Amino acid sequence: MSDFQSMFEAMTKAYERDHPGEPDPVPRPPSATPYTEARQLPPVDPDVLSAHVRTAYHLRQGPNMANGEHAVLDQPLSSGRLNRAAGDALCKPQEKFWGLYESPDRNVSCLRCLTMAERHGITIRTAL
Repeated sequence: MSDFQSMFEAMTKAYERDHPGEPDPVPRPPSATPYTEARQLPPVDPDVLSAHVRTAYHLRQGPNMANGEHAVLDQPLSSGRLNRAAGDALCKPQEKFWGLYESPDRNVSCLRCLTMAERHGITIRTAL
């Protein structure tokens, strides 16, 4: 167990001991954002490779950054040397982005994602 995890558990136990029966004052984040729950995307067919649209953002946007809308995989892709996990953009892995926002009502603007989706026969799902 990490030092942070053990410290967090000790703090939680101390709060429960000092405030019996009271709810936690810090609300837990929802499992999914309301925006994500509200989007209406077609269901994922496990037999067909598919992706959905997410918008990349950076802390300090610049002209040479991978801004724009990318195709993010719903299933893992392994084709030759190309290996992407579910949740990775086609053009590069998720770790290479500062962040990716859900954007079901937009179209993919990344040319590399579009050409890779076409090459590998990936269906890009957008909002109904």
